[in-house]
Amino acid sequence: MPMNLLTKNDHIIEIILSLFRWVFLLIAGSYYYLYLDGNSFGFLILFIFGLVYMGISELALRKTGINSKAYLIMTKVSVVFDYAAFLWLVSLTGGSGSPFFPIAYLLILHVAVYWKFSGGIIASFLLGAGYTVILNLKGYSFEDEQLIAYLFDCMFLFFMGVLGGIIVSRERTMRSKNTKLEDIARQDFLTDLYNHRAFQEDLHICSEDNHSLMLVLSDIDYFKSVNDRFGHLVGDDVLKQIGTVVKEELKDDGRAYRYGGEEIAFIMDATNSEEAKACLLRIQSVIRKLRFTAHAEHFSVTMSYGTAIFPPEGSIDECLRIADERLYEAKRLGRNRICWFDEQVEEGHAR
Repeated sequence: MPMNLLTKNDHIIEIILSLFRWVFLLIAGSYYYLYLDGNSFGFLILFIFGLVYMGISELALRKTGINSKAYLIMTKVSVVFDYAAFLWLVSLTGGSGSPFFPIAYLLILHVAVYWKFSGGIIASFLLGAGYTVILNLKGYSFEDEQLIAYLFDCMFLFFMGVLGGIIVSRERTMRSKNTKLEDIARQDFLTDLYNHRAFQEDLHICSEDNHSLMLVLSDIDYFKSVNDRFGHLVGDDVLKQIGTVVKEELKDDGRAYRYGGEEIAFIMDATNSEEAKACLLRIQSVIRKLRFTAHAEHFSVTMSYGTAIFPPEGSIDECLRIADERLYEAKRLGRNRICWFDEQVEEGHAR
């Protein structure tokens, strides 16, 4: 699915952090052989665990969908792993004065990316607390020069939490405002769905990502008769309510666009095509059950749908053409039905 600016930048940050982890893992391995002569069993276990974890996280980062549960869990769990690995690494490399202590600053910034200012402050306190426990276990005296060194370490952790949290929060706020303004320019005023421009832009992104998608073109059946009989204000109300239903039912399964007039297009995640089918069937069912009132009369509307799967059925443009052909086929067969990509036709109930 197309990513918004915030999500895309978060993904870039995760890729950069993953690269840093590999660099630090390489440095840690070199340290193990050069300064510990390969004799620290604890360090070896940590290094092997780090290799396994990095392999799994790299796979999740590259292969899972950016909005998937696996991806979200991986990014959150990575914070916990980084915290535990940092404390273990500092403990194995001498505690106070460990060359790996500056990694704590990166951890604070990583947490601040997801939890902003409060996350940066909490991370700095947790790192300081863990660091203090390690020094206690190693018999640190906390006197004279050692006390001053310890206080400086904690002070820098706290300052990094404050400054990092402020910088990330301000950047997030500014980026969020820009994203909202961009969304306003990409939304249809009447239905609150995305507009045709957004549809074309997202199609372009999808073609580059080559992610499995179900493209859907739909059309309100006999909508002209609604406008002719009840007036355009009633027709607008029908479009508004259908837009609300589509947004509520679609949720995170895809995006909906006002393609033009009474036409609505969908871009749905088809990694699991059966789930995408179920979602579209649910939308179809809820719309059929809507009841409208105008001029003391009650009426309902139905919709016809044509679907196509990208990339198996061709390029984005070819899939769009195929979905359009299937939409017309659904109308030819009597409307109020879905013409699926696997050639099945889901018929609706008679009006």
